[in-house]
Amino acid sequence: MKIINLLFLIISLNVFSQFEYGIKGGISFNSNLNINSKIESINNSINIFESRNGQHVGVFLKLSISDFFMRPEIIYSKIKNSYNIPKVLVQIQNVVTDFNQHKIDVPLMLGYKAFGLVNVFAGPRFEFIKNVSYDNIDLNDLKNQYRLGLQYGVSLKFGKFEMDLRIERGFSENEINYMKNQSEIKNQYITSKGKLYLLGVSYYL
Repeated sequence: MKIINLLFLIISLNVFSQFEYGIKGGISFNSNLNINSKIESINNSINIFESRNGQHVGVFLKLSISDFFMRPEIIYSKIKNSYNIPKVLVQIQNVVTDFNQHKIDVPLMLGYKAFGLVNVFAGPRFEFIKNVSYDNIDLNDLKNQYRLGLQYGVSLKFGKFEMDLRIERGFSENEINYMKNQSEIKNQYITSKGKLYLLGVSYYL
């Protein structure tokens, strides 16, 4: 709320020479996440291959002064996470290998019009995880629903359209608890430390 109030204050003071807004959407992907993970349900630390793919859609504001700009966004994302567990393990039935993640992201990008149509930007990303689902079961017992990350990237603007490529990083792991049966709860970590690439298209209204 403090960030939103600050934005309204800046706009009301006419600090920025240009005020724009619009909608955006795109895809999220990374199929090259090689991570070391501690999985309590099999009592082992293993090297696993993770892929993350999904879609995102949302709205944005762009506040510009000269060649500099600030761009806050509100984005809804759905990401499918998949773990490729090594075949040497015999207890993979105790591991959540595929799950969907639904979340709200609020990036706050600070950017610069480098030259011509090219913009560069970077900034913090505030994340709220709405829920995680696995085999039609909601895994809502998340250790941390709110997290902080980072986004940075470049964009090309053509008239009312803008295409951007971003890299997103998280700073922490997240733990989920799921029930294999009625008597035993297993713990597993969802990592957000790896990179996630976002390819998006914005339309200025």
